[in-house]
Amino acid sequence: MNKYIDAFVNAFTGTVDWTWRSITFDVPWYTKYFWGLIAISVAVWLLEIAFPWRKNQSIIRKDFWLDAFYMFFNFFIFSIVISGVYTILGLLFAEVNLTASSFALLNLSGWPQWAQLLVFFIILDFVQWFTHVLLHKYPFLWKFHKVHHSVKEMGFAAHLRYHWMENILYKPLKTFGVMLIGGFEPEQAYIVHFITITIGHLNHANIKI
Repeated sequence: MNKYIDAFVNAFTGTVDWTWRSITFDVPWYTKYFWGLIAISVAVWLLEIAFPWRKNQSIIRKDFWLDAFYMFFNFFIFSIVISGVYTILGLLFAEVNLTASSFALLNLSGWPQWAQLLVFFIILDFVQWFTHVLLHKYPFLWKFHKVHHSVKEMGFAAHLRYHWMENILYKPLKTFGVMLIGGFEPEQAYIVHFITITIGHLNHANIKI
């Protein structure tokens, strides 16, 4: 039992430390989730201001700061809180000889990087689409997902207004989807992550395209 407690505590403190180092520019540039999210958000917000679809909508729209809270809660605070749980699950799987490579159906390490990134993006996009269908189809899941649909005025930050329980569903499915295709490097996950954030922001933004 002690090893699980130690693993939980170490994961929690390690995630807090990594988040702080990300804020203070003490991690590789492509892993700076904190500033990457802010940079993308500010860029899309400036596009909203310059090219608004609903011209009468305020720059600081209704629930703007609420959505900003959801952004940082779901990406950082929740990740810190849940990190220990994921670590314990990893230990439990390891005890029965199950690792990430155990599920790999295909190894893409020999593929060109652009092809790996494309496959990575398609897999994650499919998982997100499939999960979104489930959230709408089943009443139990809709109770959580309706938080996302409670937005009164659309804007980039509405992209990340969602109930924390959606993380419980999304993240394991995303992880499993990626595990089926082996050979990805960590930096590829960061690149695809920033691309999907940008697309999500633009999908919800008040921009005339």
